[in-house]
Amino acid sequence: MQRTQPNYTAGDLAEIRVPVVIAHAEHDEFIRREHAEYLARSIPGAELVVLPNVSNFAPLQRPETFDALLGAFLARVLPSGGAPPRRHDERAKMKDC
Repeated sequence: MQRTQPNYTAGDLAEIRVPVVIAHAEHDEFIRREHAEYLARSIPGAELVVLPNVSNFAPLQRPETFDALLGAFLARVLPSGGAPPRRHDERAKMKDC
C-alpha cells in the first residue's frame, strides 16, 4: 500500500481549499521528501516544514517541536487563535450536559 496509495493527482490536490501544512521528518523512513515537496507544490498555499533530527515518529520523538509547529499553524488559521470555532447548536448541547 505504501508504494501505491494515496494516489492523488496534482489536479486532485489543486482542488484543496483549506490551509495545509506538510510536516515532514528529516529522516522519515516511509515518506520520501520528494513526495512531501510534491504535496506542497500541488496544494495551493501549502507550507512545507521539515522537522530536523526526527524520523516518521516526530510527535513521539520531539513532541515539543511538533506541538509548537501545530500550535503555530492553528493560531494562524483559526479565527479564535487556536481553538476550533463551535457552532451554536454544539454550545447548546454542551449546556445541557
